Amino acid sequence: MRSMKVKRWRVRLARLGAPEVGVSGARASANTRRVAVFAPLFPPAYRGGGPIRSTEALVQKLPHGVSAAVLTSDKDLGASSRLAVQRNAWTKKSGGDVYYASLDRPVDLMNAYIRLRRTRPDVLYFNSFFHARLSILPQFLWRVGFWGGAIRIIAPRGEFGAGALGRRNFKKRAFIGLYRGFSFDKRVTWHASSDHEAADIRSVWGDQSRILISQNETMLPQVAQAPPAGPALGGPVNAVFLGRLVEHKGLLIALGALSRVDQSVRLNIYGAEEDASYVADCRTAARALPTNVEVKFWGPIQPADVRETLSKHDVLVMPTAGENFGHVIAESLSVSCPVICSDNTPWSEVLRGGGGWVVSDRTVEAWVGALSAYGEYSAVARSLHRRRAGAAYEEWKVRTAGPHLFSMFDQLCDSQVER
Repeated sequence: MRSMKVKRWRVRLARLGAPEVGVSGARASANTRRVAVFAPLFPPAYRGGGPIRSTEALVQKLPHGVSAAVLTSDKDLGASSRLAVQRNAWTKKSGGDVYYASLDRPVDLMNAYIRLRRTRPDVLYFNSFFHARLSILPQFLWRVGFWGGAIRIIAPRGEFGAGALGRRNFKKRAFIGLYRGFSFDKRVTWHASSDHEAADIRSVWGDQSRILISQNETMLPQVAQAPPAGPALGGPVNAVFLGRLVEHKGLLIALGALSRVDQSVRLNIYGAEEDASYVADCRTAARALPTNVEVKFWGPIQPADVRETLSKHDVLVMPTAGENFGHVIAESLSVSCPVICSDNTPWSEVLRGGGGWVVSDRTVEAWVGALSAYGEYSAVARSLHRRRAGAAYEEWKVRTAGPHLFSMFDQLCDSQVER
C-alpha cells in the first residue's frame, strides 16, 4: 500500500510542468549535464564568509558540457531586509542561472522548487546537510520522485566536524538518525574538500560512505601578491581576525590571550556579528585589555575587499574549532600574510611548511605562547615570514591543482549505482 501511494505521488509530481524556458537546462544540448545547486547563500550575499565564495567559484569555473542552475535565498545571513536582486525569477549571474527565492514564504518556496525542477537536473548538489529549505526538504521531495532520476551530492561544508556537531547536538543527531532511518544515506555521494573533512564524514556515516575528495574552487591567482618592499620600521604587531563572530571561530580565545602578552599589538576584527551574546562577551573582553593592545571592530566587509584588507596586516589569527576548507586562509596566504591557526583545518601542513604557525591546543594558554612568540619577531623577521607565506601559497596552488568536481560526472553517476 505504501509503495502504491509513493507511485501515485510520483505520477502527480511528474505533471507539474514542461522544461523551464530561458535557463541553462532548456538551452543546453542533449549532451550537456545539468546541475541544480542548492546554496543557502550566494553573491551578492557575503556575510556567510568562505562557503559563498567557494560556491560562486564552483559555478564560474564550470567545465565544458556542464550547466548550472542555482537556487538560493534572497536574504543575506542574519539580515531582515532582502538583497537588491530580482527575486523569485531566473537571473544570469556568475556563469550560471540563479533563482533568488523568498524562502520564508511557502508559496514562493514551492514555486522555486517547481521552476528548478523544470530545468531537468541530472545532479542535485547541496551546499549543506542541515539546511531545512535547501537540503532537508528538497531531499524528501527527491525521495518521492520530484526530481526525477537526479543523483545527489552533498557538500556538508564542515557540518560534521566535532566542533560543529557539538552545537545543537540533540537536533542534529535526531535528524541524522531520521536520515539513516529513511535510508537516504544509501544513495548519496559526499563532497569533501579535503582528507580532513572526509574523515569527519566517515566518522558519522561509516567507512563505506561514497566520498569524492575535491578541493574547493577558488578565484584566487596562481601567484601570490608580494608583501610591501623592505621591512617596516618596527611598531606594534599589526594582526587581523576575519570571520563570523561566533564561538566556533574563536575570537574570544584570541582576546583572552592578548590580555596576557607583553608586546604592543593592534588587532583589527572584521566579520558579521552573528551571535549577539558571544559578540557582547568579545566586546567586554576587548575593553578590559591592557594598554599595549589596541582592538577595533570593523564589521563585515565585501568579498572584493578581503584580500586588500589582509594584505595590510602582518598576520592573520584564527583560533577556529574547525574548517572544512578555510577560504580566508587561502586568501591570506595569497597576499603573503602568514597565518597563526589552530590545528583543526586542512592547512596545517602548509602553515608548518612556511605559511605560518599551528597552535596545537585551542586554549588561551596555548595562544598566549603563540602570540607572544610572534610578538618577539623583529620587523625584518616579520617581512621574511611574509615572503615565506607567499611562497608556501604558490607551492600549495601548484600541488593541489586538479579537475573540477563536475568534470567527474561519470564517476559521480557510477558511485550511486545500487550495490
